[in-house]
Amino acid sequence: MKLVKLLLITLAVVLVIAGLGWQFWLKDQVAYAKVATAYGAKQVCSCLHVGERPMESCMDDFTVDISAVTVTDDGAVTTASVLGGLVKSEASFTPALGCTLVKP
Repeated sequence: MKLVKLLLITLAVVLVIAGLGWQFWLKDQVAYAKVATAYGAKQVCSCLHVGERPMESCMDDFTVDISAVTVTDDGAVTTASVLGGLVKSEASFTPALGCTLVKP
């Protein structure tokens, strides 16, 4: 009975620590990742398709280190992702209209 009680207390402490970690650190990091990928996808899409510049030139426009963000383009949709694709955004190019976020 003591072992079960000790395990339940340990589990409760672990859950509280995990909840605090999410509330005060991870939640903000996930929100930042969503904003960063949306911004990256839109900016690179516009640079590639409206500005007609190469990918390397577009990536040089960022003034902060975005090495954690992976940006790809398939000709019509530009995707920016982090954490192996767990958080990603897509921007689509429409001729005469430009780029818009399709999956923020």
